[in-house]
Amino acid sequence: MSDVQATSPSGAAAQPASPSADVNGANAPADVAAPPQHQNQASNSASLYVGELDPSVTEAMLFELFSSIGQVASIRVCRDAVTRRSLGYAYVNYNSSDDGERALEELNYTLIKGKPCRIMWSQRDPALRKTGQGNVFIKNLDVAIDNKALHDTFAAFGNILSCKVAQDEHGNSKGYGFVHYETAEAANAAIKSVNGMLLNEKKVFVGHHIPKKDRMSKFEEMKANFTNVYVKNIDTGVTDDEFRVLFEKYGDITSASLAHDNEGKSRGFGFVNFSRHEDASKAVDELHESDFHGQKLYVGRAQKKHEREEELRRQYEAARQEKVNKYQGVNLYVKNLADDIDDEELRKIFEPFGSITSAKVMRDTQPAKDETKEGEETKEESTEEKKEEESAEAEKKEEEGVDSVTKDLEKVKIGGELKILGKSKGFGFVCFSNPDEATKAVTELNQKMVHNKPLYVALAQRKDVRKSQLEASIQARNQVRMQQQAAAAGGIPAQFMQPQMFFGPNGQPIMPARGQMPFMQGMPQGQRGAFPQQGGRGGPNGQPPMGYPVPPMQGFPPGAYGNPAFANQMMMGGRGAGRGG
Repeated sequence: MSDVQATSPSGAAAQPASPSADVNGANAPADVAAPPQHQNQASNSASLYVGELDPSVTEAMLFELFSSIGQVASIRVCRDAVTRRSLGYAYVNYNSSDDGERALEELNYTLIKGKPCRIMWSQRDPALRKTGQGNVFIKNLDVAIDNKALHDTFAAFGNILSCKVAQDEHGNSKGYGFVHYETAEAANAAIKSVNGMLLNEKKVFVGHHIPKKDRMSKFEEMKANFTNVYVKNIDTGVTDDEFRVLFEKYGDITSASLAHDNEGKSRGFGFVNFSRHEDASKAVDELHESDFHGQKLYVGRAQKKHEREEELRRQYEAARQEKVNKYQGVNLYVKNLADDIDDEELRKIFEPFGSITSAKVMRDTQPAKDETKEGEETKEESTEEKKEEESAEAEKKEEEGVDSVTKDLEKVKIGGELKILGKSKGFGFVCFSNPDEATKAVTELNQKMVHNKPLYVALAQRKDVRKSQLEASIQARNQVRMQQQAAAAGGIPAQFMQPQMFFGPNGQPIMPARGQMPFMQGMPQGQRGAFPQQGGRGGPNGQPPMGYPVPPMQGFPPGAYGNPAFANQMMMGGRGAGRGG
């Protein structure tokens, strides 16, 4: 499938192509893989694609599994070129094509880190990938049918090159999938036999896969010639007959119905299907935003579910990007604040550097008492008791110097729930009106002593960016550690090792072996940085963590790294050298 083939074999592979809309409302990958004829693949190459991998799967884990079949020539887990996070698939190369055959037969759908892997012949020729010959599309699948179950169902009709059930971001089936046969004859036989058949009590549709280009052109044609109209914001008192009469004057109607709930009440929307596109278009033009039973109607072309989801996704992304752009380069993250610094003092600290739009110290919160319940209990008390309590409370406030205004300021609504603000969390945010002022504040105030504590000041980053950087750093460290352990045990050949890696500020992985060392974000090229990396959280007391190089494997004799005996030998040698021989 396309998630296989949208990658370069170089290892700095691109993200697999995302699914796009099918003409019938289903989704399908943009390009479906078309591995070459099985005979040619076996004779010319022993390269396998291994997909559906957990992000934590490493070359060492795959080597342990695939070396049980035969001698492995190379293994590469494809990773993001920037974050070095696994993209969820890998390439395994055998020296013998027979070993590749056995691995495909015996290891396909084997559980790796709790997930069944999907193995197929690697096909890196884009021309062959896009032919689509022998490719079958199946929809209306039961959610219980996975890759293996789909493979077992369709294997009876011919040799399968690849088989996949589409999944969402949580790993749940989307209800459709693809089976790619070696020959068009096998695909035709599968369509003829399985189309309309019941699988897990659900009638499935099986047909030839339509390439994305053809799907899109047909979809655009359908949009331009729509006949189905969606109507919402309808008064719940409107009947089906009244609804139909409203649209009948625009042309011949094949169907018109309102949506009802389980009790038969109108849900306020409905659909009208016309015989001709021209009539449907006229109804939309004249009735949209018109008044009907005191309600302003929405009348438009009926959209498929995936269209609506895509439109909502675009709106959400546009709003999110607008917010990101609004605060890009002007919002500062400040930590290591003293407990007695509040919003007002934080603003005063940063005011000399420019116009501040907001300054906020983050504080602990706890739910406020249920004042409604307290009020109900108070009603049961007598008037005299109330007066006595109010008088006593007033005297107590006067003695402690606490007034009602201050108390009200300590309460805020978060997510619709009343909260009481507690002590400072030691960090906050300051937003300037322009990036130049924010940059100046970072340069001047980072590491400055305030209330006997050094401030840490940097440009703020979104939570998802910080999370991805942290995950990439942890994964890189874990992988190096596992490879060191495997090398010490003599279990994995050197060609499967990742290059020597360093970790800079915020755990950012750096690989100098790949050429010129990249400059950190926020550091002018060729100079020592005047301010810390953008949005970093730093180490204790606001100090960024130092980078420590990983010891290169080749610096030790074979089997020496991690060997206690070798370490003792080196220590004794050092003592001897210190004594002058």
